[in-house]
Amino acid sequence: MLSVKRALLMSVGERYVLLVTNFATAALVSRILTPQEIGVSVIGMAIMATALSLREFSSSSFLIQREELSREDIRSAFTVMFILTGVIAATLVVASPFLASFYSEPNLVPYFRVISVCLFLDTSFTLINALLRREMSFGKIAAIDITGAVANSAATIALALAGFSYMSFAWGWLIGSGLAAGLALALCPHFWMFRPSLANWRGMISFGGYNGVITMLFRIFDALPLLLLGRVVSPNAAALFSRTLWIGQIPDKLVIGGAVAVVLPAFSAEVRQGRDLKRPYLAALSLITALHWPALLVLSVLAYPIVDIVLGHQWTEAAPLVQVVAIALLFSFSFELNYPVMVALGAIRDLFIRALIVFPFSGILLSVAVVFGGLQAAAWCMLVTVPFQACIALSFVRRRLGLKRRDIAAALWKSAVVAFASAAPPLAAIGISSSGFGLSNMEAAAAALSAFGGWSAGLIITRHPLLDEIIKIFPALRRARVSVG
Repeated sequence: MLSVKRALLMSVGERYVLLVTNFATAALVSRILTPQEIGVSVIGMAIMATALSLREFSSSSFLIQREELSREDIRSAFTVMFILTGVIAATLVVASPFLASFYSEPNLVPYFRVISVCLFLDTSFTLINALLRREMSFGKIAAIDITGAVANSAATIALALAGFSYMSFAWGWLIGSGLAAGLALALCPHFWMFRPSLANWRGMISFGGYNGVITMLFRIFDALPLLLLGRVVSPNAAALFSRTLWIGQIPDKLVIGGAVAVVLPAFSAEVRQGRDLKRPYLAALSLITALHWPALLVLSVLAYPIVDIVLGHQWTEAAPLVQVVAIALLFSFSFELNYPVMVALGAIRDLFIRALIVFPFSGILLSVAVVFGGLQAAAWCMLVTVPFQACIALSFVRRRLGLKRRDIAAALWKSAVVAFASAAPPLAAIGISSSGFGLSNMEAAAAALSAFGGWSAGLIITRHPLLDEIIKIFPALRRARVSVG
């Protein structure tokens, strides 16, 4: 358990660094480039993300959850992943003129040519990261990811300032991927895994078959509003919705993102040792929602000043969209936990069935909303699609773990109280202010500080389990300081 907590701290620390880096990149580039320029990159990345789902048929998660792992398994995984990457890259390059014509954006052609090269660099360190995750070597993973992210960020900002426009994203990705791949090979020089082999490909494809379809459906659904808005409305609308989702998902990345990298290996280890996942799953839900829900509610309340501070005045139109999306994402609290739990239990087929239920329905609903209602309708539609997906996902997990609704309610009610306690002071500040939601930066800072006070009070009043975890950190920090000294 201690090793899991240490790994969790490393992973969360890494996510904080990546979040700050991402913040800096988005904030600065959003001030340098126009929404129209960023929209070209958003459309290109949405198409790329959809195409990359094909690579999940050789999912690296197969290597993490496999009970016994041989060199042949690893070599086969790389060979299949490399072949699929080659197919994706070639298809994108060949299809780029058609895609550019479809979106009336000739700039997509050079964009796809550059990022197709990035895919091959990503393939090498993606597999190494999977092996390091299996070994719980999260310090090395952090070094690789942070190096790539910082290099990507610095290059993107510098190139945007130099006038590379939308192409600064593509060249930045190439530079970051190259450095990350080089460091991954230096830290884990298993060059033997690059020798082609298809000896044990059947087990991987069997796992990856379900996983690939799941990922493909998810990424198509994820990219759908951006692709539709870029085509039906404008690249500007696609950029606005992309930035809306990015800000709305900051609490996810901040609170849940670091934990997820540890959860699958940890849950898989628990299953291999014959232990039940019911208690750790409920405990994880309780701890995550005590941070996730308050952050989302406060984000919704303070959306206008947050958008202004992070992105600048030219993105103010995204603020009301952020308010809606943040409320919808309150229902996403279990999403990042459900996948590793089901994979650890060997229930990949259940995930496949769930994906067949939620993503086509959600995709159709979202498509109708975008075509007939545009940007605003896309945001409001999430108030239907996210709760629907949450309900279906939890029903599968409950059946596998033998959970009852009251078990989940018991794990979450304290977090709900903490969330409302956090949001109450900022709401009061808005009620008092003459500017309503459009608080000044100083007023927003004071409201955020009062939200932290409400959050702390909520933890104490409810005696939330997170409070115990926070208290435990301080003796651990003191011991770490003494050992370093």
